[in-house]
Amino acid sequence: MDIAPNWKANSSNTSIHGHREDGRTIAIHSLSVLPAFQGKGLGKTTMKSYQQRMETSGVANRIALLAHDHLVNMYQGMGFEGKGKSDVRLAGGGWNSLVSEILFLSGMLN
Repeated sequence: MDIAPNWKANSSNTSIHGHREDGRTIAIHSLSVLPAFQGKGLGKTTMKSYQQRMETSGVANRIALLAHDHLVNMYQGMGFEGKGKSDVRLAGGGWNSLVSEILFLSGMLN
């Protein structure tokens, strides 16, 4: 999950990075909860609701996101699979890649 350096010039779908018109992955770039409201389940509720919405909408086969170490277990508890450390260096790096396959849609789409 990274942006290709030549994303404006590269109009082909051969790059593994960047936007793909025919892509079936939703990339979540940020889910933040104000510190005063953390630990109350708001982030988990928001993510579960979003996952359910994606399962019924038919727009994607999977959800991908980046998370810091202290959030990996939370996301794994919601069905995300850890893919290891990310190469993304945004905001100091230290990110983990996680993916949740939307299996419900896989068998229902054309």
